[in-house]
Amino acid sequence: MEDTKRCGLEALEKTTEISEFKWYIFDIINEGLEQDGIEKSKFSLDKKKADAVCFTVGAGSFSICGKGGEAVKQHHNIYHAVCDFFNRIYENEENTENAVTRFLIRTLDLPALMKKPSRSMLRDQINKCQEEIDALEEKMQKEPGKKEETMLSLNKVYLKGLKEKMERNFGETI
Repeated sequence: MEDTKRCGLEALEKTTEISEFKWYIFDIINEGLEQDGIEKSKFSLDKKKADAVCFTVGAGSFSICGKGGEAVKQHHNIYHAVCDFFNRIYENEENTENAVTRFLIRTLDLPALMKKPSRSMLRDQINKCQEEIDALEEKMQKEPGKKEETMLSLNKVYLKGLKEKMERNFGETI
């Protein structure tokens, strides 16, 4: 009974690791925004961008900011944060209500969604791994070394595995 009284991050942290959980929330948000045809340039999840509405997860709170970083608001409740985020994206009460309703319905599927990897998390891992590979290749051109060569080889194997996982679980190739 006590758990039902807790809200926001406290209740979520009890059920799963918040750093992992955020990726599934981002998947649900992305899915809804794609359905509504919202351009990816208008929003950012997990990273701050100058010309986008941003949704980031920090230490103990959810942060929403408008375009250009203005009007940053911290939320301790995931649902308040999502409402604020959608309100800034749609700027229309009816569209915001529809998006929030769709989000709430999709969160009922979280236990099933969390049985497979998060699409957002895989994309992020693929991007980071590719950046590391690019940096190692650049470094090796300047000064070749055995350590860098080994790291490059390991990163390429890891990247291949991530891409295979993405294709197997979501039918996407990156």
